[in-house]
Amino acid sequence: MPTEPNRKMPAAGLTIAVVGAGRIGSELIRNLGLMGIGRIDVFERAPRVADPLRGRYTVYDGDFWDTLTLAGLQAYDFAVCTVDSPMARQRMNQKCVVANANLVLAWAEGTLAIVGAYPFAALPDSACFECDPARAAIPMPIAALRLSVEETPAAAGPVTRIATASVAGALAAALIARIAAGAHGSVARRATLDATLGQGASLEIRRDPQCRRCGSLQRPVPIVQTRNRWEAPASVAHTCPEMLNQRLQLSDEIDGLPLESCYVRELTARFHGGPIPAKFALTEVGGRIVCLDFEEREAGSVPAVSRAAARHQPGN
Repeated sequence: MPTEPNRKMPAAGLTIAVVGAGRIGSELIRNLGLMGIGRIDVFERAPRVADPLRGRYTVYDGDFWDTLTLAGLQAYDFAVCTVDSPMARQRMNQKCVVANANLVLAWAEGTLAIVGAYPFAALPDSACFECDPARAAIPMPIAALRLSVEETPAAAGPVTRIATASVAGALAAALIARIAAGAHGSVARRATLDATLGQGASLEIRRDPQCRRCGSLQRPVPIVQTRNRWEAPASVAHTCPEMLNQRLQLSDEIDGLPLESCYVRELTARFHGGPIPAKFALTEVGGRIVCLDFEEREAGSVPAVSRAAARHQPGN
């Protein structure tokens, strides 16, 4: 779903995947609805949390790692993760980097509302969430995003948390609106705003060439849909022994195997023609890293092509 730099996208035509329907997620969805966003899909692992949204939005129950595939991500203009977990943010970043999908992350730390925007679809060299911001961060004014909030007593813990979540959701919606309108251009940025003071800052983040997640990738990453079956017939192993020594970087950790680098022969020896518990793997082919996508598309899953993807097909 590549988008052109500085290309304006009307709100009514946007499609957005929101991961997490808690305090930040619900506030984000409310603001996106007021903006007139064309389609909002919600991914939430706790069915009760998402129940109030089912009458108006499409809700996918379960862990987004299972329900939001690489092909599904490519169907959206933005994917937004509001889950308050560093691991969830890393996993969302991991998938969006490979899928070349625009990513927005929103979370809270104390009274700080924090939002990161990473336009992978619009900028091949965009920084990712795991890039070290200290390496190449450029301070930017946040005046256009400054909010006026009433001071909340520091002792009012629950009230402060609710206010911070509301600010984070509103700030994420504001960044999406500005990016869609072309106001920010194709840059990665992280904005923070103190919910009690209404003051904040914004950093433009440059790509870190030493980043373990994206430093060695040439984007967009080619994605090859393949069956998740691991076997090497004797004839193939005899004629193409180098195939068994192909190195893979798996998306998921498997007990007893190195995450960063394992070999095809290790997988065939262990799984004997069966599937491995991983969503995808990165490997080098012809001097370039490609993605082997193991997520089989089943009936009822997130559609691989939606209005967002269709708009970017040749002739549209």
